[in-house]
Amino acid sequence: MKKNLITVIILALCLINLVFNILLVFVFMPSASKTNKLITDIAKVLDLDLEAQKEKDGGGQVSVGDLDQYQLEQGNAINLANDGTGKVSVLQYGLTINMNKTAEDYADVSANVQASTSMIYDICRDVIGRYTYAQVTDADTQNKIKDELLAELKTTFGTEEGIYSVSFYNWVAQQQ
Repeated sequence: MKKNLITVIILALCLINLVFNILLVFVFMPSASKTNKLITDIAKVLDLDLEAQKEKDGGGQVSVGDLDQYQLEQGNAINLANDGTGKVSVLQYGLTINMNKTAEDYADVSANVQASTSMIYDICRDVIGRYTYAQVTDADTQNKIKDELLAELKTTFGTEEGIYSVSFYNWVAQQQ
């Protein structure tokens, strides 16, 4: 009789557990589906923002064949910002400006860039000179410098699509 009573109790507990599980599913499913819909809507908005940013940046990628390069000679030395150690820090670099040949204002931008070498050196000195030795030896900071320099060049030459990117070569920092 005791085994039969324990079996009935276990069966009753299983049925109660089943009822609670069904209740949980019906209580939480609407809120879970609403949360899923909200996340989907936010993802759609973010995708739209990314597409708008690509269009703003000139439509995304430009093929290498559509790039024209203007290279400033290597040997440009810039004094870096003081980092408090009392040591003098110098950076020597070469710069390549990559211009988009398919841009509407390419001819004007190309002529202006080639005629403004000293102004480009000055812009580089202003942008790079803000950083310390420790910062310019960091790859992430170098990418940040490229982004700042690109933005400054685009503003100076009044173009959004004409100047595509900048590249450094022979990037050598020295601390004395």
